[in-house]
Amino acid sequence: MADIAVVGAGVVGVSTAYVLARAGHHVTLIDAAAEPGTGASAGNAAQLSWAYGDAMASPALIRHLPAIVLGRDPAFRISWQADPDFLIWGLRFLANAPAARWWANTRAILDLAAVSRQELAALLLETEISCDYRLAGKLHLYGDAAGFRAAQAMVDRKNAVGFDQRMLTREAAEEVEPALRRYQGEIAGAVYTPGDALGDAAAYCRALTAHLVRAYGMTTLLGRRVCGFSTVNGRLRAIRFLDREDIAVDCAVLAAGTGASLLSREVPEARAIRPVRGYSLTIPLPSGAPRVSLTDVKRKLAFAAIGNRFRVAGLADIVPAGAGFEASRFGVLRTAASSVLQEFQVAGPDDIRWSGERPTTPSSQPIICSSRRIRGLYLNIGHGMLGWTLALGSARRVADLIAG
Repeated sequence: MADIAVVGAGVVGVSTAYVLARAGHHVTLIDAAAEPGTGASAGNAAQLSWAYGDAMASPALIRHLPAIVLGRDPAFRISWQADPDFLIWGLRFLANAPAARWWANTRAILDLAAVSRQELAALLLETEISCDYRLAGKLHLYGDAAGFRAAQAMVDRKNAVGFDQRMLTREAAEEVEPALRRYQGEIAGAVYTPGDALGDAAAYCRALTAHLVRAYGMTTLLGRRVCGFSTVNGRLRAIRFLDREDIAVDCAVLAAGTGASLLSREVPEARAIRPVRGYSLTIPLPSGAPRVSLTDVKRKLAFAAIGNRFRVAGLADIVPAGAGFEASRFGVLRTAASSVLQEFQVAGPDDIRWSGERPTTPSSQPIICSSRRIRGLYLNIGHGMLGWTLALGSARRVADLIAG
């Protein structure tokens, strides 16, 4: 049994702590926040997209890039930065956009999602934690006939590797989700994936952390900021903090999302991730809200009914780290959501506004590897918009690295 520190208590870090604790290790979970799941996990789209691991760098996005650069797509924004890491990231992103690279990245992500799906099923059986998990299915809504026809090739590809996806007319989609009969957006057709699920990632983080403390004796150091690593002859010996004494460890996993970039001097691999800021709005669940997860392809919006709440998430802003919440961008999200579902037209006292940074790599594949510089340090970062979907699969892979 090893003493292992996991740095980061979002959905990826808590999942990693779970897999390691189950393997018999003593785990210390560390985060700068006072409770788990307060970063990108706090207000994400809630969708467990087992069949939608499509890499962001793609031929379609490159064709659309001029409109994004000129500010003609409200869902995307790029803030140009005089930063060598930003330039390198952008060039690598473009290099991953050709069709062959895009499919290779997408297929690798789908394979990782399959591992994650199996691990989550086992976890829910063992722990019975409450996180509003539900096998909801998902409908991808296409606003124009050409886009819907083009989706057929991807549906065929995914069905060929074991997924269940179905091309539906609007009428058939309304049979699956009757709430679409009052959806005010254009629907030329829909792709239905009955096996996709949803859940509350933040509740998962809190409940699973409590379970790990209770069932496995895990130690938590919350509200503590890691500032570096102590080594002897290149081997990790301790975690260093800004606000407390070091703690000795046998090894550690860095799973701090975009926070990993603060340690890039010692962990240069973290330079390969950029923050992509997203926004969400969560309201009390209205009567008649869709129960199936919805993704509006044209507006790039994701809708999910999570327990007694209803959430819309969207936008992808490639901005400097720490850019923070922008009221104007949140206004773009609310305007887009209210144009198709009237529930979002009027602000209420219980509405929850969120913005967070998704740590994204040029390939959209997470970085799961041993540190090049520090033996005994492992990386589990860069999950982008699929952190909730890939968390347990990447946790399994990093645990196998440590065991190996």
